[in-house]
Amino acid sequence: MKSRARRGNPKVDPVLVSIIQNRLDAIAEEMAQTLMLTSRSGIFAEARDFVTGLLDADGRLLAQSRYFPGFACALPYIVPPVLARYKGDLQEGDVVIVNDPYSGNSHLPDMNVLKPVFDGGEIRFWAVCKGHMADIGGAGVAGYDPQGETVWDDGVIVPPTKLVAQGRIQEEVFNLFLRQVKLPEIVRGDILCQVGGVNIGERGLLDLIGRYGIQCIQRHAEAYLSASEKSMRAKIRSIPPGRYPGEKALDNDVASDRPLKVRVEVTVGDGEICFDFSKSDPQTPRYMNSTDAFTRSMAMLTVFATLEHSQSNDGALRPFRFVNPPGTCVHAEFPHSTVLATCSMAEAVQEAVQLALAPAVPDKVAAPSTKLIFPIISYIHPAKKRLDVNVDFFFRCNPSGGTLGYDGWEQGGPAQEMGMGRCPDPEIHELTHPVRIHRFEQAIDSAGAGQFRGGNGHQYRVQHFVPSVSAVVFGSGTRPHAVPLGLFGGRSPEPSELTIERASGTKKVIPLNSFFQVEAGDIIELREMGGPGYGDPLERDVDRVVRDVLDGYLSVAKAAEIYGVVVDQEGRVDHGATTALRQELRKS
Repeated sequence: MKSRARRGNPKVDPVLVSIIQNRLDAIAEEMAQTLMLTSRSGIFAEARDFVTGLLDADGRLLAQSRYFPGFACALPYIVPPVLARYKGDLQEGDVVIVNDPYSGNSHLPDMNVLKPVFDGGEIRFWAVCKGHMADIGGAGVAGYDPQGETVWDDGVIVPPTKLVAQGRIQEEVFNLFLRQVKLPEIVRGDILCQVGGVNIGERGLLDLIGRYGIQCIQRHAEAYLSASEKSMRAKIRSIPPGRYPGEKALDNDVASDRPLKVRVEVTVGDGEICFDFSKSDPQTPRYMNSTDAFTRSMAMLTVFATLEHSQSNDGALRPFRFVNPPGTCVHAEFPHSTVLATCSMAEAVQEAVQLALAPAVPDKVAAPSTKLIFPIISYIHPAKKRLDVNVDFFFRCNPSGGTLGYDGWEQGGPAQEMGMGRCPDPEIHELTHPVRIHRFEQAIDSAGAGQFRGGNGHQYRVQHFVPSVSAVVFGSGTRPHAVPLGLFGGRSPEPSELTIERASGTKKVIPLNSFFQVEAGDIIELREMGGPGYGDPLERDVDRVVRDVLDGYLSVAKAAEIYGVVVDQEGRVDHGATTALRQELRKS
């Protein structure tokens, strides 16, 4: 096989197509494992807020890991600005970093590390790691500043820049960047672990080239990209052709109390989809905006999930087109802040697309996931005697909405994580930070009702033993118009609420997208919404209602009020009374 490939035989071997595709996937996974095993922060090791991928010389996506699904379609946008900056000026051993949201990035805290992979003196591939940094400088906490009005307020902007030149780290460049961030040791460690990740990617690609030859790899990679395109187009054809509008409002635009709306028109043709976001609200003067790259990634990811297409590569992306002019909240213009592109804005983009597609594919679409509310607290660590940041990932254990045949997940992260979100171990979290977790449990009667209910909401109480230097909370979902909508008769959940209970005993609500202060002994509590339901609650199977009562998810009173099921605490059903009550509720 090796000698035949090197002689340039144009024949495509179906077995070799599978071998090369799987090997590229495996290399991307090896890069991901490198990040998880060598990172300095829990952001990579536990939350897995990163992606690793391989692209061809032109920046076409060949393979990637999918630990943070929101990045599933984002990597191709980062290579063209690097090529434009360094065309003809890249050598073997170079590594480029970039976090500029206006150079194909998602948002400022995500650092991209790219390495060109050479063969025969030419760039053949790119190995790329994208990951969220524990800090990026600026006036906020870990890059989140609700009062900031420009990208300069958010932190340090890194345009495409060589961090490593021909194998040598450019320490002057690195130190200049690290001097601007508040957690230089952690950030340095995480960037270097990304450099290690792309080195692993390069090693795997060179081994593959040595085994099969570049022409053979390119020929067979093109075959599987074409197959992925064909598969995606076939799945799109299962959607009835037409134009489907959808919109979603966030709590507000941060600068005012005005709800911020994302609007999309999804046009489905013969194996193609066009997303038109042009009617979305104008960009805001605060951080509640999205970049064009991440809006596109979330829109395509939503279709991937709805149609159950597992491959993220250039072939699967070919059937999608966009109308997304600059100047809106989903394509903000420089220098507007776009920090919440991967958070609240991503959730709104996904829900708008889901609501648009729901009438077209009711048997495939899921009710939306819940909305993220996330405090981040900086403090002086009592043992380390230096500034540290508590990025508490227990706050993003969001449940999902129900779907035809299935209740929602109890956790798995917000919309952009698509069930891949992970919580840290509570004991490890308490060892790492001066906190104590008093309660982390599913809340009764919190799920949006439906024939298939949403996942249960959570109650999380965490006590802090040292005062904050600064603390911020970002997110959406405390207003009725911002909660995710139930589908086809399914009910929406109640809004979430974030409070702080002072050591003195007083308690107050913490407004979203604001700074606040934590004193020693204070308890922060999140009463998080559940997922929305799918289908009429009165059509829910009685046995499912009984199981929820016995599991402590549903009260006896709500079982009767919402589902029309008369059941006692021991799970005994009065079937006659249930039939009569459901008939009465259907009439009302």
